[in-house]
Amino acid sequence: MKCLLCKEELSEEMMISELLFGKKKHWVCEMCLEQFEKIEGEICLGCSKKSQENYCQDCLEWKKIYPKYDFSHKALFHYNEAMQNYIERYKFFGDYRLRFIFQKEILQNLKVYKGKILIPIPLSNNRMEERRFNQVEGLLDAAGVNYFPCLEKKIDEEKQSSKNRKQRISTNNPFLLKENAKRVIENQEIVLVDDIYTTGRTLFHAYESLLSANPKSVESFSLVRA
Repeated sequence: MKCLLCKEELSEEMMISELLFGKKKHWVCEMCLEQFEKIEGEICLGCSKKSQENYCQDCLEWKKIYPKYDFSHKALFHYNEAMQNYIERYKFFGDYRLRFIFQKEILQNLKVYKGKILIPIPLSNNRMEERRFNQVEGLLDAAGVNYFPCLEKKIDEEKQSSKNRKQRISTNNPFLLKENAKRVIENQEIVLVDDIYTTGRTLFHAYESLLSANPKSVESFSLVRA
């Protein structure tokens, strides 16, 4: 079996451990995995950005707009060159096999949210037709975790990756809560899940869309912090 990223043959030790100990398949070699930079050390509790303070300046500004939000975000990796290349291949070039690369890390880190409802950020219908899959749901499916896709995106706007910070923050809320979702998430603990946290605008729009259902709390999780 070959590494999905570099196409080199995976080591025999990896494959033997899968057979003997029932471990999840390895889809990437150790050398490629080492190119991704894990988020460690002192970080902002609200967005996982490197920070010596509990909350960075960006989150302090968001707190003025969303004083009741929990401001608890967990991201796993920094957006370095290796991650940029991964996102391009998976998200924009549509290599759906790459959803498996971080299944172990995602599953392990989502265990702390046991009992909470995971809600993935949706794509618009047009974007879904273009990509053929929701990259966030793909990551969750690969990790084998349950989620509740109760949001829909009503506006097919310009790709976030092509906008600057000011343009992202000033966008209108594109999300709607689906019918009959309120009874499921009312008074429940919610975790919004996205692939990349950049400015926080997308997650806060999603949070706004959930408020009518009166969730007990709302946190967020992403694979990457840009």
